[in-house]
Amino acid sequence: MKIKSTLNLPVGQRGKIIIESLRPDNLANMESKTLSDENSITLRTEKLSSLISVMDDLLMNAKIAEDLDLNGTKND
Repeated sequence: MKIKSTLNLPVGQRGKIIIESLRPDNLANMESKTLSDENSITLRTEKLSSLISVMDDLLMNAKIAEDLDLNGTKND
């Protein structure tokens, strides 16, 4: 079975900051986009358990990146 899941983040600077902060951790089966009309991360896998695990980690890290951005901490 082939599974594809896309996490869409807010368009604009906030979504871009989150995507850019997560990009270094991307696996070979992940693709990040930061475009003027789209901020997204797409994951492709063959195992549902892998999708659940990676998405859980990804969402937790996105939450941390968003919290840092909202609190005014610079994301370098």
